Amino acid sequence: MKSVHFIVNPIAGKGDSIIDEGLLSHYLEPEHFDVCLKISNYAGHATELTKSSVCEGAQIIVACGGDGTINEVASCLMHSKVQLGIVPLGSGNGLAESLDISRNLKKALQAIKQGKINRIDVAMVNGKPFFSNMGIGFDAKVISNYNASQQRRFWAYLKAVIKSMKDFKYNERIKVEMNGKSYRTNPFMFFVSNSKVMGYDISLTRMASLQDGLLDVVIIDNLSKGEMLLVGLFILLRLNQYLKKIQYFKVKELKVAFEDSYAHHLMQADGELHNLDEAEVVVKIEEKALQVLVP
Repeated sequence: MKSVHFIVNPIAGKGDSIIDEGLLSHYLEPEHFDVCLKISNYAGHATELTKSSVCEGAQIIVACGGDGTINEVASCLMHSKVQLGIVPLGSGNGLAESLDISRNLKKALQAIKQGKINRIDVAMVNGKPFFSNMGIGFDAKVISNYNASQQRRFWAYLKAVIKSMKDFKYNERIKVEMNGKSYRTNPFMFFVSNSKVMGYDISLTRMASLQDGLLDVVIIDNLSKGEMLLVGLFILLRLNQYLKKIQYFKVKELKVAFEDSYAHHLMQADGELHNLDEAEVVVKIEEKALQVLVP
């Protein structure tokens, strides 16, 4: 008998989750699985619920939501014997796509039932984990505008991208140290990825792996408005390799120092927005730190 706890974010994606105990008992037979369902009601609640489930002896804890919900749950399971399951209910679902976990509820539950385990790397930014990607610059601005729209559809994300292009200003002067070298840039985007996909099958790092012990870093320097549109189009068409202004690096660790005097900087991590008070950001990888159930 396996103890499986489900942590459900009821407002993830379109907010129309149909996960309940009746549905779960249909796919996970009561004679083989002891199922517990918990509902996350506010930011940080999924973390509290997960810690409680660990204390209660759960063997599998399933994050039902988007990358933010997965981050809250998975952060509690690093370096433990408890396995992470994922039912992708979010709008982007970058980590689930990178792990080939289906948005189809039946298929996602089947992956949990069959119990195939992958050990994946976990990225850390100033000691806090992220599992898919983090960024400073344009993508953080997009997340800010996306959150302000209070919509969770692809068209809302597209509108946030367009608004960010109109409003974006280059005000993040940074010094980057990685692979024994230093780079100074005022970037359109500084992006660090542990996974292949950002969400909506959009990617800057399709060559990335969750199991190679490396972070994939993308730096895009200043762009004109026209170049922004061109970069966006090439990324959507999966033609990134033809963009000369994109620099790619693979690293185990890097350090970012903000060179401007103002105190607050925006960063997104796994699609969640953060205000940084620190003048320095350290990003590193912890290899094979999390057990995840995959198809």
